[in-house]
Amino acid sequence: MQIRCLALFAALLMPAFACLAEDDIVWRHGVTRGALTLNANPLPPTQRTAFYIARGFSAESIRPYAEACGFSFRLVNRGAGNLRTRLADWQAVAADGRRARLRLPAEWEAEWARSGVPPSARVAFRWAQFQAENDFASGDWIMGMATLEHPLPDGFRLVLRYFEDKEQREIILDQLSCAGD
Repeated sequence: MQIRCLALFAALLMPAFACLAEDDIVWRHGVTRGALTLNANPLPPTQRTAFYIARGFSAESIRPYAEACGFSFRLVNRGAGNLRTRLADWQAVAADGRRARLRLPAEWEAEWARSGVPPSARVAFRWAQFQAENDFASGDWIMGMATLEHPLPDGFRLVLRYFEDKEQREIILDQLSCAGD
């Protein structure tokens, strides 16, 4: 049953994704370091609420996610080598030194399971999230949503640690803020 649902979900979304190129979105924040380009857009709670209600969540069940500080991210490997990222290696840092990690998709999934969110809505959620771990060959890119574990004051930075081939590196997006409605 689950495989048929995933196949149906993918078949329904393929025509929409076929029309979307990686550069079709205007990104408010972006930085390139070496082979890696990182972009981010803050996502207001109303947008995330509407997006997930349309995918089977109730307003009450999606509220914790919608009220968290959330972003849409894009990563692009513009180099010739391989890149590897882990969402657990990202963190936001405020000017006063306070830190917030990104909440992993599996943590949200556990919350959805406990609160009785329907399996089809949980699949839709999983597909829209920035994946917890990624390996990128040359030219690969990914987009997805992620949230901070708690909000930070405006002007925080996002520090992303990653591996380019076998060398650990980091890239920083500055002057981020959580989107309000």
